[in-house]
Amino acid sequence: MRPSLLALSVIVVALSAAGAARASLPQAAAAKSRITTASGVRVRSEPRTAAAEVGRLPLGVVVRELERSAQKERVGEAEDHWFRVAAPGGVEGWVFGGLTAAFDAGRRDEIYRELASARVNNAAATFAEMSDLVVFLERAVKEVTRPEALAELELARLVALQRSLANIDMMEKDNPPYAEWTKAREGQIVYSDPAGQWYVRAELYWDLQRKYKDLPVGERIAWEGAQTPLPGECEGYLPCHLYALSESEGRYLKLYPRGAHAPEALKSIADFFGAVSEDATSSSPVYEVPQEDRADFQKALAELRAQVAPTQHALRERILTQLDELARRFR
Repeated sequence: MRPSLLALSVIVVALSAAGAARASLPQAAAAKSRITTASGVRVRSEPRTAAAEVGRLPLGVVVRELERSAQKERVGEAEDHWFRVAAPGGVEGWVFGGLTAAFDAGRRDEIYRELASARVNNAAATFAEMSDLVVFLERAVKEVTRPEALAELELARLVALQRSLANIDMMEKDNPPYAEWTKAREGQIVYSDPAGQWYVRAELYWDLQRKYKDLPVGERIAWEGAQTPLPGECEGYLPCHLYALSESEGRYLKLYPRGAHAPEALKSIADFFGAVSEDATSSSPVYEVPQEDRADFQKALAELRAQVAPTQHALRERILTQLDELARRFR
C-alpha cells in the first residue's frame, strides 16, 4: 500500500527535525568558557599583540569562547593560542590564552581556589593587582557553596586586602586610587598613626576562625590573625605589650596549643620577655608598670600563663619562669 502524501510529509518533517537536532549537538558540545587569570587582560580586534585594543578585563571574568587561532604565539614567557571571546557587557574580541584558563561551572569552587592561591601568593604583585584580586574574591565568595572552598576564599580575601594595603604609597594615601579604596573598606581596616600604615582589623580573622573552627583551615586563619598587627604603639608601657601578646600569639596558643605554629608563637613570646628581663638590669629601664595598674597587670599575666601552659614545647617552662619573675617584680 502506497503511503499518503500527508504521511510522506510527516516523515520528511520528522527526519529534518532529527537531522537538525543532530547537527546542533556538536555546536552545543563545543560551547566553551574561559576565565581571566590576570588583571587588565587586553581584548584586541585581531589575534596579535599589535592589534587595536577594544577593551580590558579584570581578574576572574568568565567569557564565552567563540573561536581559537590556528597557531600558537609566544607572548613574553608564555606560548598559547589566541581566543576570540564574548565578555560580559558586550565586549568581543581576541585575548591571549596565556592570560586565561579553561572554565567549567561544575568545577567553579576548585578553579576559584586555584586562582586565588596563585595570585595571593605572588610576592611581586602591585597594589592594582592585589586590589583586583580582592574585588574578584568579594564576588567569588557569593558564588561558591561548599564550606571548605568558602573558607579558603574568605581567608584569601582578607590576606589579599592586607597585601593591597601594604602596597599603598603612604605619601599618596589621601589621593586616588588609594583614598577611594580605603574609604570603601573603612569598616574592615584600621589606620595606625605610629606605623603610618593601614591594617586589616585583626578581629575579622578571629571571627572567621570561629566560623570555620571545625575545618582544618581554621588554624591557618587563627595564625593569620595572630600575625596581624594591632594599631597604636605601646612604647615602654608593659601592660600594653602584654595585651598585644595575649591578643595575638597567646590567642592562637589557647586555640591550638599543639598547632603547627605553636613553636613560632612561643619563641615570639619568649624573645619579648627575654628583652624585658635584660632591660630590667639596665640603669634606665624602659619597661614599667605604674603602681595603679599592677593589679590588672597581675590578672593579665595570669591570662597569658593560661594560654601558654597547655603547650608541649621546650620554651614553655622558660616562658612560665619569665612570667613568674614579672609577677614578683611588679607586685
